Amino acid sequence: MADSMQLIRDKLEENAPLFRRMDKDRDLYNQIEYKLLGADRKPLKDVVNITMNDAKVFAERSQSFMSEASMQTVVEGRNIRDADTTLIENFDEDIRYELDRALLPRELQGLYNFLIEQVCIRGRIGARFTAWDNKGKFMPDILPCDSRYLLYEYGDRELEWAAYPSVQTRSYIEQKYPQAKFNDKKGKLWNYSDREKNQVWLGSMNDRANASAPGLLLKEEPNIFGYVPYAIEGVGAGSMLQDEGAIEHYHESIFSGTRLLYEHINMLASILQTLNYWTFAGPYGWESEAGIEGVVPKEWRGTQTTTPVDKGTRGLFPFQISDVNNATRIFYALLTGAIQRGSLPNIDYGNLTFPLSAVAISRLTATKDAIFLPRLQAIAYFYRKLHYIIKDQYIRGGYEADLGAEGMERHYTASDLDKKYTINYKFYAVSPEQDIANYSVAQQAMAIGMSKHTVFTDILKLKNPEGEIMKAQAEQASQIDPVLALYDYGHALINKQEYFKARLIMDKIKQLIRERYMPPEQKPKPAEVPSGRTASPQGMIPLLEGPKSGSGPARSEFEEASPEEMVANAERRGETVRKQSQES
Repeated sequence: MADSMQLIRDKLEENAPLFRRMDKDRDLYNQIEYKLLGADRKPLKDVVNITMNDAKVFAERSQSFMSEASMQTVVEGRNIRDADTTLIENFDEDIRYELDRALLPRELQGLYNFLIEQVCIRGRIGARFTAWDNKGKFMPDILPCDSRYLLYEYGDRELEWAAYPSVQTRSYIEQKYPQAKFNDKKGKLWNYSDREKNQVWLGSMNDRANASAPGLLLKEEPNIFGYVPYAIEGVGAGSMLQDEGAIEHYHESIFSGTRLLYEHINMLASILQTLNYWTFAGPYGWESEAGIEGVVPKEWRGTQTTTPVDKGTRGLFPFQISDVNNATRIFYALLTGAIQRGSLPNIDYGNLTFPLSAVAISRLTATKDAIFLPRLQAIAYFYRKLHYIIKDQYIRGGYEADLGAEGMERHYTASDLDKKYTINYKFYAVSPEQDIANYSVAQQAMAIGMSKHTVFTDILKLKNPEGEIMKAQAEQASQIDPVLALYDYGHALINKQEYFKARLIMDKIKQLIRERYMPPEQKPKPAEVPSGRTASPQGMIPLLEGPKSGSGPARSEFEEASPEEMVANAERRGETVRKQSQES
């Protein structure tokens, strides 16, 4: 049987096309400086190279959109109580907080942000989780893995093995592993795990170049879990074909539809800028008796480039570049349109200069679903795998710990998790433009008689449509019966420990109930609404534009007047006082 280091080298060779694609995406993401190449694939001279930021902005905007998505944890079980599901959901939230806090000393801003960058740029996500006891204290340890360097292989139902490298200096390796002797300044330590054992191997900085060299085993210990403690998930976007070399297109990044276009847009930008530069110092031709063997006079050598040509009718003349300029601009427009269709529409960059209807907004923002939904789904699957690993190790270790943010810790025991249940994660992307469009469509759907549940679920896509319907019904009931509104308000005051105010509310409720059952002749008359005032507003401020002059609701007595109105009111009061003084 081949040793573990040979399995690692074989997997490196198999994944070589995939890693080349990841490296290309990395260069686009990091905005590596572009250089225009000639036919010999060498940088051309006298070219003003431009590196456009389209790929960088697209990647950062995509990560920003995904970071704004809200995550909902749902625990379900056939024989599990609501109190237990709430406890498990709280545990999941608190353990994720503990993992994020453990990552801060490593300069990682949370596990979720790390996963977002991985699913966008790499197309795969992975992490290793191990729990251990530190003098009676539960210590969760997670290692987020850059999938460009994470190697693994699946069996029939689960991981067979996984390996992840770390680059260390020679002094560090020799101090920790005295048996390790090598001449390079740095070495690569491969942490290998399968269902039976954990190993540490020493490899060179380029393991594929040393495929025939034997590996050096530095450490080996049994795997007490009986499974590979890695949670690994790939993005559902990309190819699943089985052709040779198809692995290059597995688990695609966000650049899958535009990867080949960015080089051309950089090329055209460089050409355009070079042509612009040539308007000041462009290429010239020099006609002389000697033809192409002629020598350019000294007074004309200050230009960018002067090329001797056969004698004709002209002496020194510039090369015409206007046609090249125009053709380049046309092709540049085609490229930018293709990049927009493969990435994000202009509405997401705030570049539109004209209004759109709700349907148009929905069509434009729907292109984001093809980009973000497979990646959010991959993160949801990853979190589910990670939760089951954490649950298994927490129960095996019989741990008991207080987890959560400081001052808000909650206590959990191993028996709290020792139940049969299924956990799922749902992500809801937030987009103000799409929300506005959805509200407009929902309004039309309600007008033709569609149910609130269907509108809230399929159009507005609310997290908890049933709860939203219940809240709306409670508000409507409060508007119909003032006693219900006061009752809810009184309970809110009790929760805030404002008992004196709550007592006043209770007295008011008693008064209203007594008046309700009085004979008609004894009931107090309702207060009259002063003339010139309306009991309720007659209009609403439009959603996307301010109220027009002469329209909108009348001002309430509790609203503050504008400075101009305050001056006018003061003048009227002064005039009234003067008239009264004259009459007296």
